[in-house]
Amino acid sequence: MKRTASIIFILLLLGTAAFAVPQGAPVYGKNLKNGTYKIDVGSSSSMFRIVDCDLTVADGEMSAVITLSGTGYEKLFMGTGDEALTAPESEYIYFEENPEGKYTYALPVAALDTDIECAAFSIRKQTWYDRTLVFESGTLPEGAFSKGAPRPLILSAAAICAAAVAVLIYYFRKKRVK
Repeated sequence: MKRTASIIFILLLLGTAAFAVPQGAPVYGKNLKNGTYKIDVGSSSSMFRIVDCDLTVADGEMSAVITLSGTGYEKLFMGTGDEALTAPESEYIYFEENPEGKYTYALPVAALDTDIECAAFSIRKQTWYDRTLVFESGTLPEGAFSKGAPRPLILSAAAICAAAVAVLIYYFRKKRVK
């Protein structure tokens, strides 16, 4: 019985450690097939909510068109607000209005699953706000990844529980046979 408790404890520790591990390394354009894909984008601010994103991959380079929930930002800058203050205007990304009246912005994307600094210029406050974006590779369709490309590691509680149950069944059947 003591051995069984030890095995269960070890499995629980492994399951907890699996959830503490980051989702994986950044995913680059070279790891994806050419095409345009819907992808989720995380934002560090609820005031900068991205409601739609089309990621385009072409010859190893990535870009995205994001759609915001509101119309409060005139322009974006890929970097911090402090950097935006001294950047030439040619580096600003201005919105385009889509047919539904939402603001969209075309952004370069260096990598997925990594923090990307983005400053947003508020129309009302006339100031830059720092934001952090994360383009989430786990939301891409399976067919988006190139053959042999590393995929993000996503472990679910169900998979860990299933593995733990399988080990316990094996252990108890082996013990019963003796």
